[in-house]
Amino acid sequence: MKKALLFFCLFMITASVFPQDYLWELKQSGTSLGNPVDYRTNKPDVVFYGSVDRVYASHNRGESFTAIGTAISGSTRIKNIILSTKDSSTMLVAFERSPADQIVKTTNYGQTWTVSLDNASFSYFGIPMTPDPSHPDTIYTMTGNSFLRSTDFGGTWTTMATGMSFSVPCDIEVFPDSSNIVLVGDNGTGIFRSVDYGATWTQVFVTSGEIPTISIDHINPQNAIATRWGGGGGFLKSTNHGLTWTPITYFSGKNMWGVDYNPFNSRMYITGQYSGGLIYLTYDDAASWITTTISGNNYSVVIVDSATIYAAQSNGFYKLRLPAVPVELTSFSYKLSGSGITLNWSTATEKNNTGFEVQVSSDGSDFNTVGFVQGSGTTTERNNYSFNYENFETSDLHFRLKQIDFNGNFEYSQVIKINAFQPEGFELQQNYPNPFNPSTKISFSLPETGNLKLSVFSLSGEKVTDLYTGLMDAGFHTIKFNANDLSSGIYFYRADFSGVSGKRFTETKKLTLNK
Repeated sequence: MKKALLFFCLFMITASVFPQDYLWELKQSGTSLGNPVDYRTNKPDVVFYGSVDRVYASHNRGESFTAIGTAISGSTRIKNIILSTKDSSTMLVAFERSPADQIVKTTNYGQTWTVSLDNASFSYFGIPMTPDPSHPDTIYTMTGNSFLRSTDFGGTWTTMATGMSFSVPCDIEVFPDSSNIVLVGDNGTGIFRSVDYGATWTQVFVTSGEIPTISIDHINPQNAIATRWGGGGGFLKSTNHGLTWTPITYFSGKNMWGVDYNPFNSRMYITGQYSGGLIYLTYDDAASWITTTISGNNYSVVIVDSATIYAAQSNGFYKLRLPAVPVELTSFSYKLSGSGITLNWSTATEKNNTGFEVQVSSDGSDFNTVGFVQGSGTTTERNNYSFNYENFETSDLHFRLKQIDFNGNFEYSQVIKINAFQPEGFELQQNYPNPFNPSTKISFSLPETGNLKLSVFSLSGEKVTDLYTGLMDAGFHTIKFNANDLSSGIYFYRADFSGVSGKRFTETKKLTLNK
């Protein structure tokens, strides 16, 4: 297989020079409630922020914003935004208005807004909508003491339950690995849990204060964290899908508000204190905290990745600038296979290494984070790491690593470029599944364009069928073999390939049909 190996002693490309202190910068003035921030997970440079009656868009990770479309009629405070994962022009917006609150939907990037849910009551505070991460067209909301669900992204709503003991939702969250488990934090009562998509509820945490925000860890989805305002304040964590909650004593007596996990690193999360201008970061799963200062009251905090962190405050949208320090890396390589790309790298020594974000780009400039690999902390031992990347759609890919220290400092590695569709050698893989009934898949790689003949033979050597005969381009290929008309037994498949350069390859493998 094609393989490239790059050796270097240090990460060579440094992040932009930031001040050594953590600095929150106001990027868009505004006023809102709940969590008026959302971003495109497949293109995180694009982020949206809602203020009063307008939605603003940024295409440079929150550095600058422009209002989109038209104002939302009657809106006095936008409470949250949910972006469609299927259509970049479609979104839902929940907001306060008089005499009743609403959810509106646009399918043309805010040029027009249609009412999705009318006569709602979201209360003064709260994040009234949330998607099911596993089924992003499924949206939950709550109005008064009725819990509602839409399975067509706000097109229609079904009442799942009514008359619950809680009536003022502050936040709703759905576990990504268990869509039936839904959590609600409410105003003045506690945390409630449903295991049947919101039809019935059980109280799992009791407080006399508010539970403003809940966040679920998408890497270890049994974990969740929540904030507490009033009733003694504080910060809570659950490790069993929200069934029980444990206070983190560091925040006792502090009235907390926003909270969010890093989607690529379970040990990193963030929380904001409602008043007092303080936001806290942990890189070691709450063993220690970094305190940052910010203006205004906190409504929400959002971690896109370890280098991109936002906050919605009472006076606008903020972005956090992080300091950067050097780290070591000794090798970075890749290997291609029919199932994807395996990245491999190693370190000689590590100092405060929380881990590596793996980033990919199709053009070598616009990188997106596609995964996180845990680091080894502080060590002088050699460590080896790997990451598998699949389901890519373009041939030319650029990869880099972003190594992150516990305090958030980071640097980028050199970039390696891969032609993902161009294998170096010929390979005929074992069919899968094997044994099979009645169909199986045969995969192979061709290093260049040429003539291919793929045939199936009986155990006695008689040809059963030709699966392919003709010209085929270089790359990774899969052909499906349906054996409906054959009887059970052992068969063989053979690939004969003649490339344009004159190279020839022949390989035979055995397959078993069990009917």
